[in-house]
Amino acid sequence: MRPHRRLRLALLLLAASGAASADWTPVAPDNGIYAAYADRATVRRDGAFATMRGLYDVPRGDFTPAGARMFSTTVEREYDCREPRVRLMRYVDHAGRLGEGAVVTDAEGRRRWEAVVEGSLDLAYWKIACEGA
Repeated sequence: MRPHRRLRLALLLLAASGAASADWTPVAPDNGIYAAYADRATVRRDGAFATMRGLYDVPRGDFTPAGARMFSTTVEREYDCREPRVRLMRYVDHAGRLGEGAVVTDAEGRRRWEAVVEGSLDLAYWKIACEGA
């Protein structure tokens, strides 16, 4: 196996095992489509910025753009605590609920900053990451 494939496999296994052992705090109740959770233990502050993992649990399941069946997605986001903004750094779609099961698809790389809108789910996550709410 090539070294970069070994590293990718190791990262995927780490992501899968980390999701299962996380202490997920409810952020938004099941709305019939998904329920949202935060892993407060993963909050990391660096000056005015914070990172934190979140999870979307999809009880009825959904499909990735490539057509693979998935039941949950774990995300890692970076938050700007000076002005309410957020950007996605990584996501992993799982074949099981609550971040368990095989990795269906994943991607990493910092995306563009987006404003956190008043009353949004992103604001609830931002408050946990930046204010410890």
